[in-house]
Amino acid sequence: MRPECIAAARRDRVRRTRELKAGRPARVPSAEAATHAHLLQETGLSAADIAEISGVAVTLVRRLLRPAGKQTARIHRVTADAILSIPLTSVFRRDRLLPGLLGAEKAAASLQTLAERGWPTSFLAVELDTSTHTLAAVRSRERRRITLDLDRKIQRLAALLFTSQPADHGIAAHRSRRARTAALQRAPLVRPRSPDMVRQPEVTS
Repeated sequence: MRPECIAAARRDRVRRTRELKAGRPARVPSAEAATHAHLLQETGLSAADIAEISGVAVTLVRRLLRPAGKQTARIHRVTADAILSIPLTSVFRRDRLLPGLLGAEKAAASLQTLAERGWPTSFLAVELDTSTHTLAAVRSRERRRITLDLDRKIQRLAALLFTSQPADHGIAAHRSRRARTAALQRAPLVRPRSPDMVRQPEVTS
């Protein structure tokens, strides 16, 4: 477990202990947070968006977005507070209200282009200090918004790798072929359909 995760868990335990001593239950009914999550979804926020803004795990957000009767019955108070703290603003105002997030379209295009050139997702995840799951979600456009920091790191890495070959970084040929084959197979599903979408410059080998 990463040091920051351990520190976050420790802070959470301290907060729960403090709330218990103050007579506030650590876990509360999920109904209010679930209702708020549904309202946020109606403004255009996805489960991933809500998770990104609140800091709550996306799997828990998805549970809250289930139909009534299938939701998690009780959740931690801090989780409920995090969900309820997100303002019910129009999707068209999110860029102004949440300057730390931006559209993931350019990053998705860069990741897809890198994959088509044979760069494995696992290698990119290590270089970007993130998970393969996160990169796959961005590339497939399941994550419509990402942090500004992640976008900048993806663009910097893409600029570097576009001028080299996977073999230059010790990546075996069979790994590059596998990454390239998978990328070409999913290309019709993830390529932007609108001419207004960001296009990557062509790079010759």
